[in-house]
Amino acid sequence: MNALDTLRLLGADQQHIVTRAQLIQHGVPSGTIAHRLRPGGPWQRVLPRVICLQSGRLTPHQRLRAALSYASPKGEHPHPGSVLLTGLAVLADAGLASAGHPADVELVDVLIPPGRRVASRDFVRVHRASTTAKGMPAGFERVDGLWSVGVARALADLAPHLTGGRRFRALCAEAVQGRHCERADLLGKLLGGPSATAALPHVQQVTDELTCGTYSIAESEARELLRHGGLPEPLWNPVLLLDGHFLAVPDAFWPDSCVALEVDSRAWHLRPADYERSLTRGNRLQAARLPVVRATPHQLRTDAAGVLRELRTLLATGPHGPYQRITWTRAR
Repeated sequence: MNALDTLRLLGADQQHIVTRAQLIQHGVPSGTIAHRLRPGGPWQRVLPRVICLQSGRLTPHQRLRAALSYASPKGEHPHPGSVLLTGLAVLADAGLASAGHPADVELVDVLIPPGRRVASRDFVRVHRASTTAKGMPAGFERVDGLWSVGVARALADLAPHLTGGRRFRALCAEAVQGRHCERADLLGKLLGGPSATAALPHVQQVTDELTCGTYSIAESEARELLRHGGLPEPLWNPVLLLDGHFLAVPDAFWPDSCVALEVDSRAWHLRPADYERSLTRGNRLQAARLPVVRATPHQLRTDAAGVLRELRTLLATGPHGPYQRITWTRAR
């Protein structure tokens, strides 16, 4: 097979992203490489040791592939699982709205083994696996053939680099609410990482919210309102059972009074199925003669006193309904 055939195969298999070492190994002379990388030539140097066999702007996939190639050991092509995508690129690919579109991700985060000497460069931000962990975390192969960490690890790696606490809270809430990762897994990744990361205020806030069971920004803001209003802490997202049979999973529930709070956030009810589930949940609670206070995030901000007053009245006059037949357990 001649060098031209080799280049065609590499281009087809690797989206035209190759390393210089690969070209040399497949018989492409150094002079040919230099000539094709000349100003105005058909190739371009994307990162140190990484070449695109095309001119023009890279596609989002080519940027990810180039980042993995750059972070691999010098002279080697990325081996499956030896370098992993992490951070915002993983979250955007998973479909988290707060992460934006994959094409808009400016920095590509990659995770490498602790002993490797590779520095962040251009659009690549390098993270190193912990020296206390047993090697690299388990990754998985995406549908595009690239290797990635899971959503929980991607959030933990991204946490020190997000200055906006609200965005990080939104990302974590979307990840758990959308079942992209388990609450316990995310908690473990945030608390089990570097102590400096776990001590960050926005990380501490998220771990506190996840521990108590709030799974959305709207629920977290409702929790803050209840605390500032002097109301007792409710259960968040508990699984309620009536006579041992499933009843509902309200956003908040006070078991001593058998009062529920439903925060009707439009962000989670845009799809008809989500809205119908919310209505069904409220109807089941009311059919069981349990009072339900419904409020939107806008109402919690503009009429907080009214919502708190209604809740105080119900809590003071409880317990309501068949409270002796209601039991509960933690969700997820």
